[in-house]
Amino acid sequence: MLRGINNKKVTRVVLILAILLFISSIIVHQQRDFVLYRGLRGITCLSFLGLLLLFTGKKINTMLVGFMVLYSISSFLTIWYENNGLAIAAMITNFLAYLVLVIGLIPKVSLKKMNVVLLILFALLVGINGYLLYEFVLMIENFTLSNLHYSFILLGAMSLVVVGFLSLLYNYIHSSKASLIFTLSIFSIIFGEIFRAIGYYDFAYGDISVYMARTLLIIGLGLMLNYAIVEKQLPDAVRDR
Repeated sequence: MLRGINNKKVTRVVLILAILLFISSIIVHQQRDFVLYRGLRGITCLSFLGLLLLFTGKKINTMLVGFMVLYSISSFLTIWYENNGLAIAAMITNFLAYLVLVIGLIPKVSLKKMNVVLLILFALLVGINGYLLYEFVLMIENFTLSNLHYSFILLGAMSLVVVGFLSLLYNYIHSSKASLIFTLSIFSIIFGEIFRAIGYYDFAYGDISVYMARTLLIIGLGLMLNYAIVEKQLPDAVRDR
């Protein structure tokens, strides 16, 4: 951990926060107050951003801060997701959040460090997941508010595939506890986005998909916080400052 941070204290604070946010989300959703439920998503992002700044002090990871700020803004904008202009703004901000991760990861990965077999497997994995995500996006085409709204949803889906690929490559190259935590955080957030869409458009699983989305978001942000404060070698850090 970073110097001066008590591991047990951090774990206790994060667990308490996660439980409170999850229980609050369930209560609010059960009351069918969807405006407040969406607002709680933004509050969740801001809460973990606050802990990130609190626990890392001067050793700020600018990539994670940038991501959480943009992700928080995007989450709050979805309160008015039925408004075309604000829905587009939410998707643009969401895309920018993932773009921050892409920019932070690119300098830390290199295809030259992979052999041909692994490169083919990675490409195949990304291709299959990319195709499935594309098919899913096609399913929601008729539910979008405008062509521009749909375009940014598609762009956001593509950014998820790129971030997922880069995080896998990052973990393969560095193969450390920190890189594994970071990769798990990314995929928790990605699958949280998928369940979020399933829940919003009511494709399957009913309220379970909604709660899965919120659970994965909390886990993903918690892991991202853990990555920011866990002890790691300098070459393994993603955009530390």
